[in-house]
Amino acid sequence: MLFGNSDTKRFVLGYDLGDKVSQISYLASDADMPETLSVLAGSELYNIPTVLCKRKDVNQWFFGKEAVRHIENGDGYEVKGLITAAKEGKTIMVGDNEYDPIALLTLFVKRSFSLLTMEFSMEYVEGIMFTTEDLDHRMVQVLNAVTGALELQTSNIFYQSHEESFYNYMLYQPEDLTRHSVLACDYDFEKLSVYEMDFNYRTRPVVATITRSVYNELDYGIDALTKESDAAYFHRMCERLDNEFLSIMQRVCEEKIISTVFLLGDGFGEKWTRSSLEFLCRTRRVFQGNNLFSKGASIAARERIRGLEGTGRFVFLGEDKLKANLGMKLLKCGTEVYYALLDAGVNWYEAHTGFDIIMDQSGILNIEVTPLTGGSPKVVQLYLNGLTKRPVGTTRLHIAIDMGSVNEVNVRVTDLGFGELFPGTGKVWEQTIEV
Repeated sequence: MLFGNSDTKRFVLGYDLGDKVSQISYLASDADMPETLSVLAGSELYNIPTVLCKRKDVNQWFFGKEAVRHIENGDGYEVKGLITAAKEGKTIMVGDNEYDPIALLTLFVKRSFSLLTMEFSMEYVEGIMFTTEDLDHRMVQVLNAVTGALELQTSNIFYQSHEESFYNYMLYQPEDLTRHSVLACDYDFEKLSVYEMDFNYRTRPVVATITRSVYNELDYGIDALTKESDAAYFHRMCERLDNEFLSIMQRVCEEKIISTVFLLGDGFGEKWTRSSLEFLCRTRRVFQGNNLFSKGASIAARERIRGLEGTGRFVFLGEDKLKANLGMKLLKCGTEVYYALLDAGVNWYEAHTGFDIIMDQSGILNIEVTPLTGGSPKVVQLYLNGLTKRPVGTTRLHIAIDMGSVNEVNVRVTDLGFGELFPGTGKVWEQTIEV
């Protein structure tokens, strides 16, 4: 079994939660790669519109494609922009009534999970990774509120950005696709996001980084290519999109070696990429689809549960990641050993540890900071001024470490003393380390 302790088939989910559309991929315990839930059996319709609809004069709610249908029929109130509203904390007006945006987003997620009953019961889900385009501190708060209200049967709930889901997906692709830089171009008819992944094979472990650039030159709106229009107009729009995208790709690919390009999102589904595709296919592998992020998230959920087996060769240093290893030299059975405090690659908002040590007579703690991004290692000293003098081996300290931001490590040291003979003072020392 890949995860879990039961002989019953188990699943992990990758939930790509977007402001316009969402997706759910699932990975079975007896499978190597994930599948993506289709909203229509036997098809490859993966997108669930992130929309709710409340019927007029009736307390009846619809979600996804059914909500869109009722909205188009004019018999309900449209509720969209759920993530934006939840992050802003503004109430949403539906008809004459106000609603909490967190409650409405929770309703959408809960209803979308009901689609999984076509495949399996939620009781067999061992973990869920939510992935979003932007994962800042406020988005983490929103997700905590949503998942807390859902009363899920698993405690293995994780969050990560699209960048990291892209990374997790690529770890399980053939090696020839990652020999050089990899691009993922995500287009929704309005905004084009280009994710560029690079691997530094000169480091151990191999450091993967992703930069994201956003382009608005292709913002022609969904109506330009999907609504009925005359053939000449459609042809002109396709040419304009193709030329704009070609220009962007030429700038992005200039003086770089790129192995692979992924074209993601519904915006690439209208077959307008004639010249740009011809350019991209020169010496590069090009793939098209729209479920990469949800698949990568489900792979990440499996790796979190089983302890990152098989991925120790790589470390991903995204915008939300700690980019240095922190540790201390401690004595163990008379021998000096390195004790890891925080490892590079952990999300800063998940980074925390706590432990006790027996302090020596120096009253100084030395914390080693080793960047994985090319900087020089350094030793940060914490001076425990006013520490009570006691016999050797009778001063026990508790050290608690967390992070206030991606660049700040907070260290809190508490004097615990040593039992009844040498009671602790409870004195606290605090210091913030810039990393």
